Amino acid sequence: MGLTLGILTPETISRLVGEEAGIIATLIASVIGAITLIPSIVAFPLAGSLLRSGATVMTISAFVTTSVMVGVVTAPMEIKTLGKKFTLLRNGLGFVAALIIASIMGWIL
Repeated sequence: MGLTLGILTPETISRLVGEEAGIIATLIASVIGAITLIPSIVAFPLAGSLLRSGATVMTISAFVTTSVMVGVVTAPMEIKTLGKKFTLLRNGLGFVAALIIASIMGWIL
């Protein structure tokens, strides 16, 4: 978390995931969240820091929600244990739900 905020200035964060970045930033954040394996205890403070640095609620909601609900990194293990159909369905529905949640959060807040 400190490394991310140390490398990226508030201006860079605002440009990449702020208002001017638009819906593309939300989609990119969703994909990054789905790929990364970040524990919730790290994701939430990181989200708060990014919000204070100029990121939008919708983009950060998409990132945090996909990082918790979608598991691209853990998919191979999940496929072996629960099956390919279940894994793809769970991750696909989780990704769609994350985008819906992010949209609602952006609209409410």
